[in-house]
Amino acid sequence: MLTLFSQGESKLVKTVYILGAGFSVEAGAPTQAAIMKEAFRLRDQDPNYFNESKFNIFENFLKEQMNISANSYQDIELEDIFTPLDRCLSDNSQFRGIDLGKIMDIRESVFYVVGKTIQILLNKTNKSKEYIDDFARYITKLSSVRAGTNYHRQDPVSVISTNWDILLDNSIYTTIQSNSTYDAVVDYCCYISSKDESDTTVKPGLEKLGQGGFNVKLLKLHGSLNWLQCPRCARLYARFLIKDTMRNFENPESCRHCDRNFKEDAGKHVLISNLIMPTFIKDLSNPQYRIIWQNAGIELSEASKLVFIGYSLPSADFELRQLLSRMTRKNAEIEVVDFCTDPERQEQIKKHWHNFFGKRNISYYFSGAKNYIGTIQS
Repeated sequence: MLTLFSQGESKLVKTVYILGAGFSVEAGAPTQAAIMKEAFRLRDQDPNYFNESKFNIFENFLKEQMNISANSYQDIELEDIFTPLDRCLSDNSQFRGIDLGKIMDIRESVFYVVGKTIQILLNKTNKSKEYIDDFARYITKLSSVRAGTNYHRQDPVSVISTNWDILLDNSIYTTIQSNSTYDAVVDYCCYISSKDESDTTVKPGLEKLGQGGFNVKLLKLHGSLNWLQCPRCARLYARFLIKDTMRNFENPESCRHCDRNFKEDAGKHVLISNLIMPTFIKDLSNPQYRIIWQNAGIELSEASKLVFIGYSLPSADFELRQLLSRMTRKNAEIEVVDFCTDPERQEQIKKHWHNFFGKRNISYYFSGAKNYIGTIQS
């Protein structure tokens, strides 16, 4: 969208959507606060949902090391699990007599339970994700103006997500693949490689732009359940419609590039998950995340409008808060989309956002993500 000014100058109008867990809740995804409760509910419902050994390591850590009683498991916050583990790893210190190797095993088991819980709930839900499909079609259509040589002049939209789930990723991918007029890719704004060597639908956004197509930008600040990374070359592998992070627990694979380049070590370059956990000690030193976060800052700086959907701007998310504080324009319009019917709570939410964004113009929509997306479609 191009707005013309009388002085003969032009200004590109750009909207950046920032998504939190509330964006996916109406499609069946759990909030972070509900994950622990749901994990134990699912285990009690059917122990076969989880790898027994990993769940036992996870539960034993809560019971023995964190001294949590069974009736309080569901109330513990994930940050209070991951933060002490991450501090011990960064300081090369023990946790209540547990050595570093065991700490890594515990951390992996906690992540497994969290990721598996999300996967199970999304597989079991009967809630519709049509509103996410609608949003995917909407932002893909907006992004399509970048096809050909227009990407130098037009960049109307991007999405920054704090979520691991791949509901929106899959919807954008399916939108692109089902429309023969689209020559496009989902662009994670880092250097991405296809998990399947023969799959040409997964490639970096800049490569697709250079070929005359377009990119739909989706920057996932905390990682994604369809990403795996090589610990040697740091390549980031992705494919859609499959949660490879969870599959990798059962069927680990090696980096095909390093296996070819270093034949003497073939099979030893086992791909790993690189998700950023809920912790107060976020390690953003990974080269791929450094690129994503840098690009997120650029997207924010270019935005004339920021729309927060299902994101509460928590204090624990201080890395994103500082990025917003540094990179948001003073004249940027702010929209906050939440689900809240309590007038008193609505006023608290408004105060929270006004305290952060100050004198900027902020508007609120309290009928949830699904209804809001319906309004921008009309």
